Amino acid sequence: MKSVSFTIIQLKVEQKNRQKNILAVENILAESAEIGDITLLPEMFSTGYIFDSAEEIHNLSEDFSHSETINSLTRMAKTYKTTLVAGIAEKENNQYYNSVAVVDENGLRYKYRKISQNRIDKQYFSRGENLLTFEFKGLKIGVAICFDIWFPELMRKYDEADVILHPANFGGQHSFAIAQARALENGQHILTCNRVGEDITNEFTASYCGGSRVYNPKGEEVVRLGDTQSSQTVVVEDLSLAPQYNGISLQEEMEEIRRILA
Repeated sequence: MKSVSFTIIQLKVEQKNRQKNILAVENILAESAEIGDITLLPEMFSTGYIFDSAEEIHNLSEDFSHSETINSLTRMAKTYKTTLVAGIAEKENNQYYNSVAVVDENGLRYKYRKISQNRIDKQYFSRGENLLTFEFKGLKIGVAICFDIWFPELMRKYDEADVILHPANFGGQHSFAIAQARALENGQHILTCNRVGEDITNEFTASYCGGSRVYNPKGEEVVRLGDTQSSQTVVVEDLSLAPQYNGISLQEEMEEIRRILA
């Protein structure tokens, strides 16, 4: 199996400024000495995440069938020979979703809608209903958005994935501890792409801490970014079974444990 490289872009997102955020991603790619096979962007990278009203983000949400952001990502994918995995606010049939788009040089390939909801998501978005797993150069890749990672019940459904791509908007460090735990317990690479910057509302200012991470299937931290806008590329190779599970069938063991606890 050929190894797969991933570029994490820890973006300083400017609230409600789609064109500036898209341009910032392109500038980072243009200045990068190395760009991975897949480029990972934060949750809702083009708009920011917290607003004074649902109407504000609904007005910024895009129908993916004719989306300025998808079109721009398609062009970048072709220019820089990468597949982009990006958090975008989506509109479809008068419903709104906190979504991730997977975009290559041919356009939108897959999308995932956030299943978990914190109090912010509940104000703005409908809940997603389907997981997303896709294959890329021999790796099985799953997608989770921010708060999803806190739910082992959800993440265990990705038991066959080698890599979890995890766009996020974290303000604190607790979620990284959760991501590390998921990597260790599920025996997967987890790539968390956080953002930096602020979302300013009348009620409060939300600050985002950066610190994007990569954890390997042993739960070891392989990459940690700082607290400013930055990017880094990491190579992931197939470890379909984590070392801590050598000698057993993880699926069979989980089924036996479920039987006993039922």
